[in-house]
Amino acid sequence: MVSAKSLIALAFSASLAAATLSPASSNTKGKCPGTLNCDPAKTSTAIQAAECSHNTRTSETQTFAVFVTDHQYDSSHGAPYGTCKAYTCTAPTDAEMTDSDEDCWTFFWNDNGESSGVGTGCIKSPKDGTCGCENSDGTFVYGGTNCS
Repeated sequence: MVSAKSLIALAFSASLAAATLSPASSNTKGKCPGTLNCDPAKTSTAIQAAECSHNTRTSETQTFAVFVTDHQYDSSHGAPYGTCKAYTCTAPTDAEMTDSDEDCWTFFWNDNGESSGVGTGCIKSPKDGTCGCENSDGTFVYGGTNCS
C-alpha cells in the first residue's frame, strides 16, 4: 500500500515541473471570489498552499489563484495541501471576495488582497518539512530562496 506521504511526494514532484517562482504580492485568507470572470487556466491538486502562493502556474500572466484545503493531507509535512486554481483574467476586488470559507485562500499578483505578501511561509519538503524552494524543473532546493 502506498503511504499518504509517498503520494504527497509524488504529487509535489509532478506539480513543480510546471511552476515558475514568482511570489504573490498579496493574499486574502478565509475568502474566495463570489463569482469568477473566467475558468481556471491551470488546476493543480495535492499541492501546498505555499506552492500556490510562491509560484505562477500558467504560460500567460497569472493574476490570482484560489487555494482550497484538502484535509486528508493535514498530517503531512508542508500542510496545508489542497487544490490550486490559477487564473489569468482580471483579479477580483475585495468587494467581490464574498464567499467566506476557512478552507479558502486567495493569492493575488497585485494588491487586491487583504494582507501583503504570500502569507503562507516557505515551501516545505514533503519528506521532512525543511524550508526551501523548487526550480521550474521540479528539483527541490533545501534552504533555497531564489530558485529559477
